[in-house]
This record gives sequence, structure tokens and C-alpha cells, in this order.
Amino acid sequence: MNTEIKILRLDPSERDYSEQIFRLYLFEGWAREGDDSSKITAALKNSRAAFGAFDGEKMVGFFRALSDGVSDAYLLDLIVDPQYRGRGIASALVKSVLDYLKAEKIEWIVCVSTPAAEGVYKKFGGQMMAGHVPMRFV
Repeated sequence: MNTEIKILRLDPSERDYSEQIFRLYLFEGWAREGDDSSKITAALKNSRAAFGAFDGEKMVGFFRALSDGVSDAYLLDLIVDPQYRGRGIASALVKSVLDYLKAEKIEWIVCVSTPAAEGVYKKFGGQMMAGHVPMRFV
């Protein structure tokens, strides 16, 4: 694991990343063996931006954003392979997505964070919004 990790913007029209992302989702319980990984391709195509962290050809981290492309964006799916954690990969992915969105002049950028990722977001100025509670519609 002495190789350099590269952060790349993912283009699902050029390559199918679904199996590699699916492998990462398994680590967090966001997917289960036997689930349909083809939905990941559709999710990528509908994302404003998606970035992967690569050790050679192996994807070891992933992060993406949904956006209207004008003013608002929602960050989701920050994940790093457990064997690669603690190397700054999550921070590099967050920086890449935020830089991309800010270059597009998107200024209202939000996410719902797990406690494990909150420290990463705080490095970039993320803060809990007082009086706001995330809601899930089931």
C-alpha cells in the first residue's frame, strides 16, 4: 500500500464503476450480497459529480453530489475502504467534490453526516445548522 492514491472524477459514460462502488457499499452495510448493483450506474448518471479514490485500478474511496446545477447541492455516499482509512482519502474526496461544486458557483451545499464523518466535514467549514433536523420520508 505504498502507492499513490489518485482522486479522479468519475464519468459513467466512459466506464462502469458499479461493481467497485458496490464493493465499498458492502463495507458500510449500504448494500448486501445479491443486491442489484446496476442501480449504482443509474445513480451515478443522475449525480452532478462523483469522485473515486484509486490505488492503481482499485477504487478505495467514493463520494458524490446531487444538484440542480444552479444553487443547491446535497453530498452523499462518502466511503473509504477500511484498509485505507486514516490516510486522508476522505478529506481528499470531500475537497474534490466541494471544489467542483464551488467552481460551478453552487453555494448552498449540505449533507447529513454520520458521527464518523462529521470531523472530515468540519475541516472544510461544515457545521450543524442550529434548529434544523434531517428528516426521512418513508
